[in-house]
Amino acid sequence: MSIRSIRVSHILLSTGELAQTLYDSLKEVEGNRELLFRMFRKLAAKYSACASRNKGGDLGFLEFNTNARELEEAAMATPVGVLGGPIQSKFGYHVFLVTEEEEMGDLGIDGLHSVGIK
Repeated sequence: MSIRSIRVSHILLSTGELAQTLYDSLKEVEGNRELLFRMFRKLAAKYSACASRNKGGDLGFLEFNTNARELEEAAMATPVGVLGGPIQSKFGYHVFLVTEEEEMGDLGIDGLHSVGIK
């Protein structure tokens, strides 16, 4: 798995059937990025079982080794603006959207920015 710095939104649902229904509805508008993002936010606010519903499903930039490992792994393999899911985790079923990606700088072998310490 490649490491990316990505911002993810999701809709958390209790059943696979409902997740598939929302996924199919969103997939129909995937060609129109603006409409997809707007529709995703509205569906997240209405249906998501996660507190992120108040932010249109926005989880922010993913931290590694989250509790929803399945979502993290699937999102890392998904390009920006492409709908993903449904993915099952211990929390339920996720339909997700990678909304942004940041460039990651070289942090060096120790994971810290080099500051010229001698």
